[in-house]
Amino acid sequence: MRPKAVVAMSGGVDSSVACALALEAGYDAVGVTLGLFGGASCCGAASAADKAREVCGRLGVRHYYKNAAPLFKKAVIGPFERAYAEGRTPNPCVACNRHMKFSYLLDLAREMGAGALFTGHYARLEGEGSARALLRGVDPDKDQSYFLYCIPGKSLGMLRFPLGGMKKPEVRALAARLGLRAAREKESRDICFAGEGDYGEWLAARGGGGNPGDIVDREGRVLGRHRGVAFYTVGQRRGLNVAGGERLYVTGIDPARNQVRVGTAEEASVRSFRVSGYNDLAGGGLDDAAVQIRYRQKPVKCSVKREGELLAVSPDSPLFGAAPGQSAVFYRGDRVLGGGIIEI
Repeated sequence: MRPKAVVAMSGGVDSSVACALALEAGYDAVGVTLGLFGGASCCGAASAADKAREVCGRLGVRHYYKNAAPLFKKAVIGPFERAYAEGRTPNPCVACNRHMKFSYLLDLAREMGAGALFTGHYARLEGEGSARALLRGVDPDKDQSYFLYCIPGKSLGMLRFPLGGMKKPEVRALAARLGLRAAREKESRDICFAGEGDYGEWLAARGGGGNPGDIVDREGRVLGRHRGVAFYTVGQRRGLNVAGGERLYVTGIDPARNQVRVGTAEEASVRSFRVSGYNDLAGGGLDDAAVQIRYRQKPVKCSVKREGELLAVSPDSPLFGAAPGQSAVFYRGDRVLGGGIIEI
């Protein structure tokens, strides 16, 4: 009897190929699509279920649709809106992985009697049991390990990331050979539920963009006006519309005063910060670790000390654009050691 696996199906090329590879690996695969929101055309949208159902039909596997929109609103969209109102920069992809894909869907897979959950993430898993390690995907342009640090270590053994050892052109080529329409699907967006527009516009349309206010320098001098604090994040340069003799960046956001603070690139960089909610995936210390605070940003060597429930992080060189609410992920080589949320 073949072992059972659930495949997270969005209808896109990555999840489609992951499903095909689950079959190739000898699993009795079942496709599951989580309905997360309506309107946008992306992984959690209502339209994704139709695409996923077509792929499953092509591959000869069963497909199930589960409406998880109420949980997604509570666990992802709500905190996203509140964080921007507080002047923070949240990462909804991390929240979705934490609460939806590797909690809710993982529990659903267990309830269905599955011994494995396949997804189309570009990351690798190596080792067994307590030695199971999360690693970067081999494709540097698609590596998604930064967004996966939040997975509980005890859950790694049930996960399968079959695309981690592949590059995107290989994935598309395999989808084409299988005759899957998903081979021609365009790439999904970072903030899927915001649709085609900017996240600031999305927040503003829902009454969460904030009111116009002052843009000030470090001494409090007014340099211009902002549209609302939700339209800005630390390190941002575009859209400031302030006059000055030097290039200016957002260095801080003060919702209480409804101010956006700007300064030089040096002032927008930090030499130390703290991390809350650290999720340890390696079961050891953070000696010789490097920290990454943005997707695609190169990690920087750092020293780390524990301060109660927080980590005090001192990078070897200043880090530009570290913003409260962002994820700080620690690596040793390609291995993800763990991560948490930046607190400045």
